[in-house]
Amino acid sequence: MAEQANTLVWPKLKGIVSDLDGVIYRGKIAIPDAVEAFKTWQKEGIPFCFVTNNSTHTAQDVVSKLVGFGLDVSEDNVVTSAVTAAELIRRTYSAGTRTYVIGAASLRKAITDADLEITDREPAIVVMGLDREITHEKLRIAVDAVLKGAVLIGTNPDLLLPTPTGFEPGAGAMLTAVAAAARVKPIIVGKPETHMIEAALSRIGTKRSSTLMIGDQIPTDIQAGKRAGLCAVLVTTGVPPVNDATLLPPDFTISSLKQIPLGP
Repeated sequence: MAEQANTLVWPKLKGIVSDLDGVIYRGKIAIPDAVEAFKTWQKEGIPFCFVTNNSTHTAQDVVSKLVGFGLDVSEDNVVTSAVTAAELIRRTYSAGTRTYVIGAASLRKAITDADLEITDREPAIVVMGLDREITHEKLRIAVDAVLKGAVLIGTNPDLLLPTPTGFEPGAGAMLTAVAAAARVKPIIVGKPETHMIEAALSRIGTKRSSTLMIGDQIPTDIQAGKRAGLCAVLVTTGVPPVNDATLLPPDFTISSLKQIPLGP
């Protein structure tokens, strides 16, 4: 049975915004209950959109992975922090703005596709995502650029990522190092900010009052959902819950997505 936190009854389910890693899968391993739950919702005609803080994959990469798990999805079902970061930058900065990127090829592609110039020479912006080939030299360039006035932007603040065997440092761990060294507060694109949630809602077209935000991390997924006015559901299949009285609690805590009812 689901443990209820703030909400007395489940809303009638009309739409879903969901995290990916720790909810649908852990690393490369699918979470069977979650896959089955989404198949059921799809059969019931309930629209959904995945929002991922992970900037190391393109939307097509995510689609290929989910299709491999048996889900019938398209790029319209996926919002990534990499593309969202690029779009956010272009709403403020002009084409050709010099940008230093720490992250995977997918983040670099998103920045290039937004007509921004990637360079390590006098950048106006430093964008950081998860980089599994991080080096001291990359961190040095980023810190130096920020100290000289560059704006620091992070795709997400996730400190930990679940893996099939445990956990690994997330993009937030690297971002924190640069922010601490330069003594600045970075602009965060992904959850707990609501940029991706709003993009997802515009795609599925459902009312906030009947849309769930599902995630495995209270500091990011749950905060984003609550800030966007959604019913926030914490599933305990990913990162261990954080007990922090300063954070908004989930409306429901569950151990399996199959515990979510279709209606009250």
